Amino acid sequence: METQQTLQGAIDLFRQGLHYQALDQITQLHAVDPDAGKAWELKGLIEDSLSWHNTSIHSLETATTLIPLSASGQYVLAKNYLETGKTALAQSVFTILLQREDIPDRLLPALSTYLGRHSEMKHLALQACRKAVRRDPDQADSWLGMAHFMNQLGYPQRQVASILRKAVSLDPENRHYRLALSNLLEHMGQFDEAYRVVKQISRSELQQIHCSSCLERLMAIFQDANDQMRYDICRNKLLQLQSPTQSERGPFVRNRLPKPPRQIRH
Repeated sequence: METQQTLQGAIDLFRQGLHYQALDQITQLHAVDPDAGKAWELKGLIEDSLSWHNTSIHSLETATTLIPLSASGQYVLAKNYLETGKTALAQSVFTILLQREDIPDRLLPALSTYLGRHSEMKHLALQACRKAVRRDPDQADSWLGMAHFMNQLGYPQRQVASILRKAVSLDPENRHYRLALSNLLEHMGQFDEAYRVVKQISRSELQQIHCSSCLERLMAIFQDANDQMRYDICRNKLLQLQSPTQSERGPFVRNRLPKPPRQIRH
């Protein structure tokens, strides 16, 4: 009972951001019960928060000899293996983690984002997105993540487009999903569908786009569709983004505008 109270006290301190005080509590607990596996796992999580990667690995590996690690503990162990160059071990633990049924929903986006930063782990990032979709098929972000990693892993574009269409159907007001789908459709030569997808972006939403390359792609789509109004909105926004402010260019430098785009075809 006293051991459990000490462990709970360490957990409470950790949640308050009092890492060193929490570690002191765990040291006291291990003096009484050196085989307290939960305390070893908590120690590893705290050490990870302090970026003590190797120490965290030692604590979590010790915990695995005493108890089954929680999903969070397994995630931190795998992450620290990867951070310290133990790629094969990291991949093995991440694979086991993604097979767990008790992995919290909140951990799946963190997993896919983290794994997606490492080229050798992108297939596992895709697995995390797929697991998230199976858990909650109405979550558009998970479908977008699937499409993103499928595209990076070289899946056929028609398959990626199908996934992006699902994301758009779940959140039709999200312009980012529509931009991603229209960009892919344009690459596939499906210009009519690309136009239909971005035509649904409102004028006010078009004016909120701050990505120059996105605006240039939209201009090309609207130009091909002879949509002068939306073309002009995107062109004016692009000129605004590319033109320095008066304070940036000083009083004696003329306003520098980009080369005029192609004329709308009639």
